[in-house]
Amino acid sequence: MPPKGRKLAAVAVGGNSLIKDKKCPEVARQWEAARETCSHIADMVEGGWDVVVTHGNGPQVGFILRRAELALHEVHDVPLDIIGADTKRVSPPGR
Repeated sequence: MPPKGRKLAAVAVGGNSLIKDKKCPEVARQWEAARETCSHIADMVEGGWDVVVTHGNGPQVGFILRRAELALHEVHDVPLDIIGADTKRVSPPGR
């Protein structure tokens, strides 16, 4: 719990929130959305909020899984749990 008088917010930055236009899911645009989101979160912190940030990463996992499926004829399979862990390490993926 935050100290008395402080506000607490949980900000869920779901994978879909990083893709503003489904026709343009490119990683560069996801980074733009992440920067904008971080700016809003920074404003909350400056406004006296204690913030917990979470991420769902559904679309990003799907993109990596599809890429792995398409490359199966050239490289090893990548298990879904490893893909999920990879997207938790760096999101948006690919940078």
